[in-house]
Amino acid sequence: MKYNIKTLAFAIALGTVSPVAVHAQNSTPIFGKTYDEVGDIVSGVTLTINSSKQVTTSNESGEFTFSEAINFPIVIHASAIGYIDQKITLSASNWNVKKGLSLVLIKDNRTLDEVLITGRRNKSYLTNDLELGGKFSGKLKNLPQSVSVLSREFIEDKQAFTTGALFQDLAGVTEASSYDDVVIRGFKSGYETGVRLVNGLRSGYGYGNSYYNTPLTLNLESLEVLKGPGASLFGDVVPGGTVNMTTKKPLDTFKGNIGFASGSFQTMRTTLDLGGPLDSAKRVLYRFNAGYEDTKTFRDVNRQKRILVAPSFTFKPAVGTQVDVDVVYNQFNGYLDRGMGIKANDFYALPRSFTLSQPSDFYNSKTFSLSGRLSQQLTENLSFHLSYMKSVYEEDVNEHRTLNTFADAPKNTIMNMRFFDRHGKDYTDNVVGYFKWDHYGAVVDHHIVAGVDFAEYRGDKENQLREARQKTVNGQVVPLTFDLNNPTYTTHDLTSYVWREHVAYPFLSPYKTTGKYIQDQMSIADKLKVIVGLRHEHYASETIDGQKRYHATQNAWLPRAGLTYELNKQINYFASYSQGFVPVGASFIQNYQDYGADKPFIPERSFQLETGFKTGFFKDQLQMDLSLFRIERQNMMIATGVILDSGFSEYRQSGKAISEGIELDLRGQLTKEFQIMANYTYNHTDVKASSIASEVGQSLPGAPKNMASAWLKYVFSQHALKGLGFGAGAYYVDSRRMDNSIGKDSDGQAMWGYWPSYTTVNAAVYYHIGALKMAVNVNNVFDKYYFLGGFDYTRAFPGAPRNVMVSLGYAF
Repeated sequence: MKYNIKTLAFAIALGTVSPVAVHAQNSTPIFGKTYDEVGDIVSGVTLTINSSKQVTTSNESGEFTFSEAINFPIVIHASAIGYIDQKITLSASNWNVKKGLSLVLIKDNRTLDEVLITGRRNKSYLTNDLELGGKFSGKLKNLPQSVSVLSREFIEDKQAFTTGALFQDLAGVTEASSYDDVVIRGFKSGYETGVRLVNGLRSGYGYGNSYYNTPLTLNLESLEVLKGPGASLFGDVVPGGTVNMTTKKPLDTFKGNIGFASGSFQTMRTTLDLGGPLDSAKRVLYRFNAGYEDTKTFRDVNRQKRILVAPSFTFKPAVGTQVDVDVVYNQFNGYLDRGMGIKANDFYALPRSFTLSQPSDFYNSKTFSLSGRLSQQLTENLSFHLSYMKSVYEEDVNEHRTLNTFADAPKNTIMNMRFFDRHGKDYTDNVVGYFKWDHYGAVVDHHIVAGVDFAEYRGDKENQLREARQKTVNGQVVPLTFDLNNPTYTTHDLTSYVWREHVAYPFLSPYKTTGKYIQDQMSIADKLKVIVGLRHEHYASETIDGQKRYHATQNAWLPRAGLTYELNKQINYFASYSQGFVPVGASFIQNYQDYGADKPFIPERSFQLETGFKTGFFKDQLQMDLSLFRIERQNMMIATGVILDSGFSEYRQSGKAISEGIELDLRGQLTKEFQIMANYTYNHTDVKASSIASEVGQSLPGAPKNMASAWLKYVFSQHALKGLGFGAGAYYVDSRRMDNSIGKDSDGQAMWGYWPSYTTVNAAVYYHIGALKMAVNVNNVFDKYYFLGGFDYTRAFPGAPRNVMVSLGYAF
């Protein structure tokens, strides 16, 4: 169906009749508000009195007013895109002078005919709105914070099977390794340095995440990155930004899609997406996503198989009540790719396929996530929301990996190794409850959210780990090594390995964190939007050494404030201030010696100042954001790369670091045929104080000064070429400092290496024939040998060589 389908509105409430209404004047102005079925505001509703004699439109707060007084009776015609049309007769007897007219809009199912699978009304790369569990909601143009968003349409066009394939398309974001490990505005975000969100809930490291694997995109509607410290919203998160994954929602009309893909590295994929109602009244809706991938990857000894099953349901037992349930099961079988060594300090001395994994190694993991959300409209302006998510992550690992040192430094051709035999589980629980109150005044509107969230993380008591760094050969104990000049791949006899004593499972310290917060999103005279909020975070953790557990608590007050001002219909100015807080686990306080420190670690704090402009052109179908930011971070924990005799990694805390720069983010469509995603980031980072003297004045690890990306897509819509489309993109990442020192200079000062800059080019061809869609994607067209990043010369992560993926999809 075409986008200009006739849409309708239904008046479900006219306000209660009061004694005042009975004596209403014969001539009176008409006003009111527009809502949807769950009580959320609907803007852009067109209302007409008596066949177009008077016309008005509801504003962003859902309010409307007819400027001229009228005489009863009248007929009001209400219409809005995506809703059912209705004519309403209004007289003096049912008109409420005080409350006005309340309209509850019922969705028109026919609009879903053009929504293939995602629930969106078009195939644009643009996403205009964002909602994060009641903590952050509204039109992106009106929010005083930079947010980069990738829509489902973009994800499909890129044939991105995991989120890792998408990070390069987000402004200010670059990959740090092949793990779920990224740098956002200069700061690492992964495992010990950040959490991922799912629909605004902290996912911990379940949900197919586990740091070593990036999540699959099969059941994702969009991928967002909220820039800057998000602690005032979500607790302990790093200052660069927060990654949120928004899942697909159930549909109220049946739709389905099945897809197949095959390509380089013996890759085979299949996907299924179904959705629709389970009852005639459409009170029970479902969505079912599933997928499978089998690939050898471009790395030697690295075959991988992935399975994801993700059903979701929506229940609407009564008007104003909605329950959503999501289940996700993810299984991975393959190898844990720890990167490659840099032989003799020459980045290109070894082929990109080179690996340290052995044929007898394996990395098998399972993740299970269950989440539910209740939304209850209590009164016309007050609603209650309660969400819960539990994630379980399980792994079985045998791996040969580097000890992060060379046995023949500085020649750097023989790597010291260690072997892990690891079996364990961890659990993450997350509960969020909040009240939302919407008050619409003559000049100022308030949208107040007050709530509590709680998160708990713990490892299973039966987790097991064995580690070996030596083996017995002909009665002699020798270290485990790997010769880069003469690599050997074989099945190893583990009975000859010398197992170390007193090794600890490498999960995080168990913790519980509770946040209490209140936030007010205000709209003042329709031009000025203001957000003010305050959160108190209470973090409690404990050590994991059996009977001698040590408990530690940390508390922080976290304010945030921001404003957006509409300069004109196309341009908004914004400015904001936010704080960050990252606590330290009890083990880093009580057992700091195990991590190579001479005193307990302390929590880190950060803040961001940000300002800029958000613009909308071509009827707001093309969005452009320009932002300037400055982030200051104190007491940042950094892993040095050294593995201590305790079995733990060595850590240190830097005194102070700053990140400042400018971002330009462009997304949307110039015409219905021409789509664009592009961004550029200039990011200057500087270590101001450090425990290592030579680090002062250096850039932050993994942080490029310049990065840029662009993806253009054009699809013919007429004549003989209708349905044929082309896509092309280029990506540039500047050089980046390595995490760990590569040695010392003649004065005994630590030195750092830099990952080379790189540019890659991707391309695609699309063809649509009715419900059939075919695509061919070519990545790294010019076969550039480049590095995503890494930690040092012992752990480098090369990017994939030229590769091709062919897909076929059918919608029904």
